[in-house]
Amino acid sequence: MSGTRTALAATVKEFARTPILVALLVVLPAYFVGLLGVVLPDAQVVVSIPGWSAQSALSEGVLPMLGTLAAVMVAGIAGLFLTVDTLDADGWLALSGLPSRTLFVARAAALTGAAALASVAATVVLALHVVPEQPVVFLGATLVLAVTYGLTGAIVGVVFDRLAGVYVMLFAPAVDLFLLHSPLATDPPDAAVLSPGRWAGVAAIDAALTATPNWSALGAGVAYLLGVAVVAAVAVGYAVDA
Repeated sequence: MSGTRTALAATVKEFARTPILVALLVVLPAYFVGLLGVVLPDAQVVVSIPGWSAQSALSEGVLPMLGTLAAVMVAGIAGLFLTVDTLDADGWLALSGLPSRTLFVARAAALTGAAALASVAATVVLALHVVPEQPVVFLGATLVLAVTYGLTGAIVGVVFDRLAGVYVMLFAPAVDLFLLHSPLATDPPDAAVLSPGRWAGVAAIDAALTATPNWSALGAGVAYLLGVAVVAAVAVGYAVDA
């Protein structure tokens, strides 16, 4: 337990050494949701999620998705930066006797905290413009998806350097939520069911627009998160031990 606490404290200090990332945890959700909440036109559009469709104001259909997207992007970049910046140090810590699984648990805990901060910031700013029908479920689903992408960012950090990884972690969630699973889009390709946005992302939008939680989508999102966590643990553990 002391080893995990030590690794967690080191992870928090590593985040603190990247002030731009700390600022993004709050600034990016505020920018995405706050600014667009002011400039979006007052128009009526058809919004759709699996099993539900209705006419709604443009802001009500778009802002919840943008709030989730902002939290997801920040968490993904946090996971990327954390992995890229700590792999060498983790290798030395592993050589000194600290198990790689302990290091991963500490990193994952810190990522969860970062994802939670970004998710809360996105939900609070969203509520200034559009209050989700189920704010607690919306926050929970957004957090699940943000942690999923945070761990995906950790996997990407094993494969790519910081610059290439940032491009991946900006475009992947944007394609997932803004194109494949946008409430304004229809008929996503069949392969879209493989993306995390199909589950926790849909659960978040459902919670923003309807009064009945989509527990099946949220449960599948949690299962997807657990699968990504296993892959991330293996990938990061292999990189640390290599």
